[in-house]
Amino acid sequence: MRRASFAFALAFGLTLAACGGGSEDAAPDVAAIAPTKDALVKSTENGPVKATVTVWPAKPALGDAIYLRLTVESPAGISVDAPFQEAGDQRMGRFRVVGFTRTAARKPDGGQTQEQTYTLEPPASGKLRVPPLRLEMVDARTAAGSGAGSGAQEILTEEVPLEVAPVADAAVAAELKGARGELEPDVGGVPWIYIVGGVSLLAIILAGGLLLFRAAIARRRIALQRNAYDDAVTRLRQLESRGAPPADEADGWFVELSAIVRAYVEQRYRIRAPELTTEEFLQVAVAAAGMADAQRALLVEFLERCDRVKFAGYRPDADESIATLKAARGFVEDTRLAETAAREAA
Repeated sequence: MRRASFAFALAFGLTLAACGGGSEDAAPDVAAIAPTKDALVKSTENGPVKATVTVWPAKPALGDAIYLRLTVESPAGISVDAPFQEAGDQRMGRFRVVGFTRTAARKPDGGQTQEQTYTLEPPASGKLRVPPLRLEMVDARTAAGSGAGSGAQEILTEEVPLEVAPVADAAVAAELKGARGELEPDVGGVPWIYIVGGVSLLAIILAGGLLLFRAAIARRRIALQRNAYDDAVTRLRQLESRGAPPADEADGWFVELSAIVRAYVEQRYRIRAPELTTEEFLQVAVAAAGMADAQRALLVEFLERCDRVKFAGYRPDADESIATLKAARGFVEDTRLAETAAREAA
């Protein structure tokens, strides 16, 4: 028993040492990474300004690095403010920003090209969307006949749909198959006990690695559920700080509000339904474990109110818009309190 424990500890230590040695590699220069041939490209033009969003790889797997590059081209006399997200706890929609670089270059004619390159980490596998990026353009040209104004104009890039594949179990199976293929018949007189010992040691290493992998996945799942409330409250406060939308902007305002609540429900109750219609989403959400009847009714009423604005052309006044936002925040707070009470009771 002691020998087996010693063998496991030795194998586990060698595995950790090998993993630790790889962490000393220098991080790649993200700005120098070129997009792949199958990169997803979305371009938006507003007058003389062109903003291009490039996302690659087009078919990533969970755990792969996902890159997003924003390229903004503007002529002389026009300045473009392109806010950026620093790496760390910042988020771009549901993606976490884990790396960021930016560059700017002047053209011979006085124009400018700006580039921002992000390294993104998806929250889970499935169909996701990179949200639109908001830019501000200020035209300071005063030449006669240019027709340019001096006020700031908003440029909103297109969203980019992206499907993230789950981590393939084939990698572990291939490793096991390769290990078995290396065990040739005993043609050289190698004692069978050495072969059995080698296979046992390999099995111990693989089992330990699999346990570590599963533990990491479990910790990440718990962290996502805990962050769901914080993310939703932060985004609701940001939306509220902008005030109630005017009638011509109500559609986009309510789209963003409903997206916040849908993202919270998906993370909080581990629902994978980003592409479902409101009716389909409600059928899945109301069946989620842990959601009380009153909370389900509140969610149904909230999403139906948002749909009236998005699809039926209804234009609420400022008081009704703010009341809808408060109802969304009440739903988030109520479901969080219910979760806390359940944990205390358990």
